[in-house]
Amino acid sequence: MSELGTWVEQISQWYETRKHDQGNQLESLILSVPDSVWGPVITDVQSKAIACWLDGCLRIFHHAQYSDPEKAFQYLQLAYSKLQQVVSKPASELELKDWCMKRLQHLAVLSLEFCNQQTRSHWQQESHQLIESHVQFMASHAWNEPQSRDLRNYDQGSSSLH
Repeated sequence: MSELGTWVEQISQWYETRKHDQGNQLESLILSVPDSVWGPVITDVQSKAIACWLDGCLRIFHHAQYSDPEKAFQYLQLAYSKLQQVVSKPASELELKDWCMKRLQHLAVLSLEFCNQQTRSHWQQESHQLIESHVQFMASHAWNEPQSRDLRNYDQGSSSLH
């Protein structure tokens, strides 16, 4: 069995037997995910793996958000950064990039909400930095822009293509 297959089997076993006292096991799985999860071509096994990995990050976040906010935020940022890496790889399949971009939007909102709920002032600064970096990342990938650049998309009111 491949490293990816072994990891998927281990995370599947965690889901089947999960209990509140198995947080360390989940963290270990999240931090030991094989690089092959991230594409560039996505298979059914990779699709399951990346979804389970993201779900695991979010579970750790939710478990730690009140007891250990720094740890909770680190897992949100880990998920965000891994998905950014996938999107930034030119060889990544378009469908995989699209899936990641949608989740990046969700993670950005979740991160901002989390920062805004914190009482220490450094979280407000973190919130502003998150907004700036997310806007720059999205703009650099022009994901909200139409992918087709032909004359049918020409805006008569400007001299540029959309």
